[in-house]
Amino acid sequence: MRVDEIHFNHDTSSAGSDALNIRRNAAGTPIQAPEWKYGLTPQSAAYAAALLGGQVTIKAKFSNGPAGSQRKIRAVDAWVPPAQPSGCLGWLIKWLILLIRALFGNVLGDTDVQLVSFDSAGVSGLVTFSLVDHKLKTSGVGIRTTDWKWQYWHKGHWHDFDSTQHRIYLVLDAPAGPWNQSTAGNNTQLPWTDALDKACLWALGATTQDQAAERITKAINTQPTQSYTPATLFVDFSSGSYNLTSYLTQLNGGAGFQLNCTDCADAVTTFANLLGCNLWEGQFYNMVTKKFLTLNGNPAVEADWVVWSWGYHEICWLNQMGQNEWIYDGCLQVDMDDNSADLVHAAKHPVKMRFGMSDPNDYRYRLVNTGQAALASAPSRRALM
Repeated sequence: MRVDEIHFNHDTSSAGSDALNIRRNAAGTPIQAPEWKYGLTPQSAAYAAALLGGQVTIKAKFSNGPAGSQRKIRAVDAWVPPAQPSGCLGWLIKWLILLIRALFGNVLGDTDVQLVSFDSAGVSGLVTFSLVDHKLKTSGVGIRTTDWKWQYWHKGHWHDFDSTQHRIYLVLDAPAGPWNQSTAGNNTQLPWTDALDKACLWALGATTQDQAAERITKAINTQPTQSYTPATLFVDFSSGSYNLTSYLTQLNGGAGFQLNCTDCADAVTTFANLLGCNLWEGQFYNMVTKKFLTLNGNPAVEADWVVWSWGYHEICWLNQMGQNEWIYDGCLQVDMDDNSADLVHAAKHPVKMRFGMSDPNDYRYRLVNTGQAALASAPSRRALM
């Protein structure tokens, strides 16, 4: 016998018991079930933990079975723990193995046992299997690999007959705007696996939206090939679009490149919301700043602490804009040191800081020296290209 197909996203109208609707990038077409098909390159699947109900299912199809008969079939984790030395070294190795498995290993668990019927040609229909002991709701953000060993029951024993491997993305909740789950047309706003590759690595292991948004903000701010420019490079204001394709190309290219506050805000919102956060981009206007640490700056280098006169600055807002609302800024780090006249600085990433001006822990208090810093009327999210 052999496995012919495995369907993870077998219901595109819901993600309560199966995988999300996704695509690789803006080009091409959405990834469609079966994500695993005999003889073809496997495709990835993605799950949103908060959307999943009590039962998660896949569908599978088999061939070369007993003609006109039935077999009990299941899939089990193919991973076998290696032999370990005794003593403290053995304990340490065991701990490291468990950690690596938790971060990168099987989150699908096993399948239950199903009685599969084969026709006269030894081919089955699509059979629904439930996942047993999966960790999709508890493992946190990440990219995991599941190796399944497929078995059938015969004469009182389980017999191996095939193996499959699957790349699984796990996010916290339904991806928020600009992402969506619409299957209408060739929807380029479906989650991209090219973007999930970055977001799931940057926020690896995050189990809450606050953790994910913080890790994404810090990652955007500290990419080693980036530097600041006052002019936006990845946003087309005339169309209201964010060129995520170009940003990913620059990140993957390895050469140095520049971006401004709007580019950073779009990146933070886009990658954090891909994981299920709820951030928005919003501007505030007309200010002269206090010293802040520039994009990808070194806190120990005085030249990286700069002052700017800005017509506007764009940041990310949690849920909504307002003087007392929470913000994230991937473009800079503020100085928490109270003596602005000396060369001593205490760099802080603005992650879930209150925007306001009345408290020394507020973002605006730490960033703005003079000027109105008046808020825009409403936040936005830019469509992806």
